[in-house]
Amino acid sequence: MNITVHHGAGGRFDDLAQRLETVAAETAPLVEVVTVLVLPDTVVIRTLSPRAWLKVHQRRSARLRRDEARGLRAPRRRRRQAKVQHYIQCNGRHRIWPLIGAQVVDFRQGQFELVILPQSVHEAGQLNDQEVLTKVVCHELTHVAQHATDDGAMWRLQDSYYPELRGIADRDYGFLVEGHAYWADRQITAKLLGAPVSLKEISPHATHRYRDLADTLQRAETLQYFTRAVDSVEEIVTTHGLDAFNGVWHRPDLVPTREEASAPVGWMQRFG
Repeated sequence: MNITVHHGAGGRFDDLAQRLETVAAETAPLVEVVTVLVLPDTVVIRTLSPRAWLKVHQRRSARLRRDEARGLRAPRRRRRQAKVQHYIQCNGRHRIWPLIGAQVVDFRQGQFELVILPQSVHEAGQLNDQEVLTKVVCHELTHVAQHATDDGAMWRLQDSYYPELRGIADRDYGFLVEGHAYWADRQITAKLLGAPVSLKEISPHATHRYRDLADTLQRAETLQYFTRAVDSVEEIVTTHGLDAFNGVWHRPDLVPTREEASAPVGWMQRFG
């Protein structure tokens, strides 16, 4: 496997870029072992400044909205609603970027990359925390493996501006992909470090800006959501096996509903 790092976040973060390549090379084989999913032959890791990240996200969202409207022949009223949603998303990213340390995204169509915002990692007070870096990288590599499994089809659906036109308005893709990635990074960090790494506690080294964004009821509710998701995945894997769980990447009917994200028992039973 070839791991390529494109460092575009400035010389201040040169050390982080080098560490990313080392950690990715160490954790990538474990991602494949733990998930039984296959990573692509080349994994691209890209570091960006917040300004560059915001700009490419805005272009990506505009492209998705335009292409999807044409492909689905969306009514004019729905196109106007999607345009408003696009602007709301862009404004939201300007506010919350310090919370986005890493993600997997296709800024170039069909090319999913692991994107790191070193400035955000600094804001979180975790720039020099090797254990957190290990967790973040193996979590995002799990997303890369998810992408590779179905050529990104699952993620294209969860980003849809027109879920009702696709018949997926009731599905909760985030519960699936994040629950699975948190489950995997928990297994991998336990193997490498002796115990799972948690990001629930705010670092004492975090900036005031990060604390203002993170120390909220909304974040607490999001953490509860992720806890339900990872516990659900673990229960499915334990009860029905990893092969049964991995059927979800090719069976849209196994994707959890929003109702099941609140009470996951029904989702877990469907794997039986």
